[in-house]
Amino acid sequence: MTKKEMTEIFSVMLLAWPNAEMFKGGVAKLGPTIELWTACLSDVDFWLGQQAVIRLCRECKFPPSIAEFKEKADNVQQEIRSRIDLEWNDIKFSRLLDKSPQEWYQRLPPNSDVKAVIDALGGVEKFATKGEGGWNYYEFRDMYEKLIRKEVPGAVARLTSGKKKELSP
Repeated sequence: MTKKEMTEIFSVMLLAWPNAEMFKGGVAKLGPTIELWTACLSDVDFWLGQQAVIRLCRECKFPPSIAEFKEKADNVQQEIRSRIDLEWNDIKFSRLLDKSPQEWYQRLPPNSDVKAVIDALGGVEKFATKGEGGWNYYEFRDMYEKLIRKEVPGAVARLTSGKKKELSP
């Protein structure tokens, strides 16, 4: 996360915990603190930071430490990966049932997250012809995460599961 992004996160935390000692003097006087947080959380991107703050605001009566903030961000990332891996396991299992990729794709619900991901990858024909055993996990994982993070225009509206709503800012 950049210093500018961390300053924005701190602005939100200042609103969430206005009486906290760590925020005395406002964001303008918190330069060294923001620099420390930025250095300690360099592996947390802005979107994950936003999700961590949302959870912290919902769950904590007191402002977080750097470690608590990092833990929430890691939890969000793990939930995203678990969700993607669960869907990926369903895809792998469908191959065991001897379904063709097209048959499998046609049986997906119209508003399926997986269908949105495959459409964003160029359709089932393109998706099913790559990677190990005819499927490409890495492209699937990366595109699914982009869709969850709303980085792919037009496809986001198709992601409708409850878990996605919880992860949205």
